[in-house]
Amino acid sequence: MSLVTEKVAYLKGLAEGLKIDANTNEGKILFEVINVLTEIAEDINYLENLQDEVFERVYDLEDEVYEDSHDDDDDDYYDDDDDDDQFSVKCPNCNEEFFIDEMDLSENEDVVCPNCNEAIELEFGCDCCHDDDEE
Repeated sequence: MSLVTEKVAYLKGLAEGLKIDANTNEGKILFEVINVLTEIAEDINYLENLQDEVFERVYDLEDEVYEDSHDDDDDDYYDDDDDDDQFSVKCPNCNEEFFIDEMDLSENEDVVCPNCNEAIELEFGCDCCHDDDEE
């Protein structure tokens, strides 16, 4: 029960306790004012409850948006760290150059060119370490 509802109930009890005659002009208007105040108090209670629900929904949405925005920020932060782990690949079919991440790279799987959709077999050997000095 809200403070307004309590005060209106007090006024109604006070008017009844003072034995104000509801048949007199003053009594009629006083009781009508109390009835209007009662309706206003009920409306205020309804609006307060509705406002609480709206605030709760807004806070929930704010939390979701805040979490999503921080998830993206974290991804961007970690993506910056992963830039060193990207490799440039040139497709032998269409000569398109694209980048792949180390995490996407697997010795057992072929890489697919995003331009021509052809599978590209990657060699993981090193060209600089040949054993040409055999004796």
